[in-house]
Formats: sequence, C-alpha cells, structure tokens
Amino acid sequence: MEKSRDDLSFEGAWAKQLKEEKEEPVAETQTEVKTHDAPAFRGQRDIVEKRTEIKVTTKKHPAPEKKQVEIVAEPSSKEGDDFEVGW
Repeated sequence: MEKSRDDLSFEGAWAKQLKEEKEEPVAETQTEVKTHDAPAFRGQRDIVEKRTEIKVTTKKHPAPEKKQVEIVAEPSSKEGDDFEVGW
C-alpha cells in the first residue's frame, strides 16, 4: 500500500519544494569587486631637514625641600609615657 503524497507529509513537502526550484530560473549572483581609491588627504611628504641640532624643551622640576633635622642626645619621651599616634 502506497502512502498518499500530500503537502502535509515530509515526502509531499519535499516533492513540492523540488518542483518549485525547477520552475524558478536561477539568477547568478554577481560579486561586487572593490576598487582602490586614492586617499583624499594630502599624504606623506618627503622633506629634507637642514637642522644642525635638535632643541628639546625639558620640564623644570622644583628642587626638593630640605628639612631641618635636629639630633638630640636622648629621647624626649620616657618609658611608660602615653602618647597618641596620628593614624
């Protein structure tokens, strides 16, 4: 017994698709060829330099401040003194 080929079955849909593809002419797809365009900007120039020396400006750093350090003979705090730490 042979199955009926209607559009709802796989075989019927397959046959319908093959029939539609045969009827439609196949249009060849043309690939777009890209061409190189010259740049719009002026571009690089070949310039001969006639300098004898190159001057470069330097950043001026301020001189570090010299701190006055006073050396004492003995520590100012004694053992057992309470003191605050500035954390």
